[in-house]
Amino acid sequence: MTKTENHWSAGPPEHSFNCTRLTAARERRGLTKQGLAELCNVSRRAVSAWEAGEVDSPPIGQLARILDLPTDFFYADDAPQIEEGWVTFRALSTMTARQVRRILSLSSLGVEFSGWVDRRYGTPGADLPDFSEVEGLSPSATAERLRSAWSLHLKPIKNMVTLLERKGVRVFSIPTPDREIDSFAFRYEGRPFTFLNLAKTAERIRFDSAHELGHLLLHKDSRRNRSRQVEQEAQDFASSFLMPADGLYAQVIGKLRLADVFTLKKYWKVSAVAMVERLYHLEFISEWVRRQWIIELSQLGYRVDEPDGIPQETSRFFGDVFRLAREDGWSLRKIAADLKDSEKDLDALVFGLAISSIDGGGRSAPAVHGHLSLVQ
Repeated sequence: MTKTENHWSAGPPEHSFNCTRLTAARERRGLTKQGLAELCNVSRRAVSAWEAGEVDSPPIGQLARILDLPTDFFYADDAPQIEEGWVTFRALSTMTARQVRRILSLSSLGVEFSGWVDRRYGTPGADLPDFSEVEGLSPSATAERLRSAWSLHLKPIKNMVTLLERKGVRVFSIPTPDREIDSFAFRYEGRPFTFLNLAKTAERIRFDSAHELGHLLLHKDSRRNRSRQVEQEAQDFASSFLMPADGLYAQVIGKLRLADVFTLKKYWKVSAVAMVERLYHLEFISEWVRRQWIIELSQLGYRVDEPDGIPQETSRFFGDVFRLAREDGWSLRKIAADLKDSEKDLDALVFGLAISSIDGGGRSAPAVHGHLSLVQ
């Protein structure tokens, strides 16, 4: 196998050029047909012909260099198709069509890698309870039932990412160039997927994790994924899941001060603003106090940051996967080649753990605990 700037080939392709792969590659790089045509110094009509399958042998070497993908990518089978209607994009109205197509194409790589892991390591399926048969169950009540079903009691959740992974949810990171896109979730062939925006504070990433879990539970059969009502339901679920009412009722005694918010938010591992909103919702504080505290928090910088915040959560599951893969002789390059995809794109989706775990990068990765089904 030879490799030059991430554009490698294991010899003559076993299959013919797959035109759907070219469309996926272009969309992943956020390019229009005209944009790709200009980079290739051809007409837009030529690119359209390539993507329509009207040309058996487009300039694959040139396309691989321009799109920063291995040549084998363009000869692989069709990638998993993630439909826009499945995805819980929170701010779809502010996203361009190119952004949507780009993130869906990258999500497809996450689905492919998840399947690769399942085939080689026999990972268990998802364990998300189905509360749909309980009529009239509110988002808050659903959160309470889930905490009970998962034996979380009234304690803070230690690590949201790890909890989701233990329950069979595949948690990926949104690559840096796309971090103006909020976190989102969807299901593919029974497996739930969540993609998190790591540009936020650790507290807000935890809340996003719970928010997307709410979507997975509350809206799995819904196509109302762009309505304000659906977003509010996921928000209510997340607040109740991370800050259970009974836990706060047992904890709060007497009149609250803003200083108490900082104590409570550290205990429950949420943002100060989220804690104020929860206290207001549970009627611990009045609307006037809520407004005053939000103003004070904004002045202290809590709207854009979380001073003295908690460490950012990362994926223990993928850390274990890549360490086991290394023991089994799978380098990052070999995994990417087996997927017929990009090392760089894969690493960006898995919290940067592929490079640190397999190739000895400087970033620390979680320790292995037995085998994958025992991630805790």
